[in-house]
Amino acid sequence: MELKCENRGDIRVVHVAGRIDGSNADAFGLALRDMSGGGNHHLLIDMGAVPYINSAGLRAVLAAAKNQQKHGERCVICGLSGEVREIFDLAGFLNILQVYPSVEEAISHW
Repeated sequence: MELKCENRGDIRVVHVAGRIDGSNADAFGLALRDMSGGGNHHLLIDMGAVPYINSAGLRAVLAAAKNQQKHGERCVICGLSGEVREIFDLAGFLNILQVYPSVEEAISHW
């Protein structure tokens, strides 16, 4: 798994590449927390290059979203592949998180 971060105004975009599973989910969650800026930025997680995520990875995403909400900031997801989107749907995450097709579309709806 690889993470890259960029700022777009007050939105911190985290680009994620690679599988997210039990072997790296804790590191993923810690990185999201660190990259969020401690609630000083909204968080946009770009998962366009993530081919697979399991329940441990989903927990890390949910923890990041809750942390953002605690600080009065938003957490939005974008770029889900068909398979990853299905996993988010089965877990009920599409009902509790805002999901957009791309970084640009997510930012335009901010």
